[in-house]
Amino acid sequence: MNKNIIKTVLAGSMVAAVLTACQSEPEVGSSLYPTAEENYDTKAYLYTGTGDDNKVTLSGVKSATDVTLANDSALIYVRLSSPADKDVTVSVAASTENVKTQGNEEVMGTNAIQLNRTTVTVPKGQVTASDPVVVKLKAGDDLKKVPMLKNGVVAVAITSVDGAAAGSSYNTALVATRFSFENINPAGELNYDKSISYDQYTMSTNLRGMNASKLNDGSKNTYIYTYMSYGPVFTMAFKKETRLTGIGVLSAFTSYNYGVKEVEVFTSMDGTKWTSQGTATAATPYDDDNPLPIVFSAPVTCKYAKVKILSSFHTSSRPLFAVSEIWAFE
Repeated sequence: MNKNIIKTVLAGSMVAAVLTACQSEPEVGSSLYPTAEENYDTKAYLYTGTGDDNKVTLSGVKSATDVTLANDSALIYVRLSSPADKDVTVSVAASTENVKTQGNEEVMGTNAIQLNRTTVTVPKGQVTASDPVVVKLKAGDDLKKVPMLKNGVVAVAITSVDGAAAGSSYNTALVATRFSFENINPAGELNYDKSISYDQYTMSTNLRGMNASKLNDGSKNTYIYTYMSYGPVFTMAFKKETRLTGIGVLSAFTSYNYGVKEVEVFTSMDGTKWTSQGTATAATPYDDDNPLPIVFSAPVTCKYAKVKILSSFHTSSRPLFAVSEIWAFE
């Protein structure tokens, strides 16, 4: 008898424990865990058609003192998530709030861009505004303040919506510059006290059968001499990240007009993505002892530098050039 009573008590205790455990974990959707209600109201958002970053780019050429605009433009569309039963009016403006930068970008002032309109209307029953917002770069201080070798970025943001709500995502579009740079000072002089030792960089070239190591061996008696039609390019690979202030291209056989006249210089951190620093042109030929100076207006931090020879002073139908050394300066 006593054994049966004990078994009954234990069984009852286990049932109570199971019920208590079940009650301590309410189901999602119960009064303790209400299900969030989704909002399907019509939302306004901005669309550029350029991908997930919703960014457009505009071109220009930046020097140490000025910016020359390409006068190109980009379109930003105002759209709705679903048609509305009345006209929807959306206002936009340039903004610097919550602008995310990438790579060499810096946030620029709102006066760096201009919009052809700041208010658009999406007609009743439609999902796209009648007219897009046209954005262009605007010459002035905000563009000039973007540091040399940097690109600027700013946002176009929805500021108000009448007849719908602003979306929580894609309520901004980014506008970035895509500058090419004229970072070469035509009046600059190389600082020979800051020359980089030959053992700190190696040379290579796209010219078949040519030994580019001749160009940083310290000897003017070793050189590369061939036709301009081969599109000569010489690449310097530095052993470490280097702050470069200039490059000197020493020509050979200048008495035969084989001296280099014009070059374009590129720099890179990885040897794959290159940034043009501009062109350098010699007004008159240099001799075999003095290089064509390529002096940067703003020093460039890089691991690679590339010199593309564009022309020589040789005027024959198949012009030649000759280079004996390419020097680097920090």
